[in-house]
Amino acid sequence: MYKIFKENNIQIFRFIVSGLIATIINFLVYKSVYLILKDIILASFTGYSSGLLFSFILSKIWVFRDKSKKRIVKSFIIFCLIYFLGGLEMSIIIIFVNQLLNDYKIAWLFGALIASLNNYLGSKYILFKD
Repeated sequence: MYKIFKENNIQIFRFIVSGLIATIINFLVYKSVYLILKDIILASFTGYSSGLLFSFILSKIWVFRDKSKKRIVKSFIIFCLIYFLGGLEMSIIIIFVNQLLNDYKIAWLFGALIASLNNYLGSKYILFKD
């Protein structure tokens, strides 16, 4: 793991920054839709979708600098599957760690770490592989 970090530290930094930007976009869209329409389900869905789409665009252009000629729709579907798996792993880890430690905050941190690793490695070695 250290070798991967050392060889890809700039790319990992960009991945973290793009994730933070996508999260901010997610929240801003969520908040805006909720304030305008007062529908938390629609706000949650549109916020998450906006963040996911922005994350995909940043990952393709800035993080992994993908210049492949893959079809954009196919790439986005694979990206969504990778992130869905990360979300599933995160949920499982949160449940397990919370039962073990009875601390939902630490459980969330462990879950987020595992999901982030899944998302980075899946994007790097499956979707945007050189």
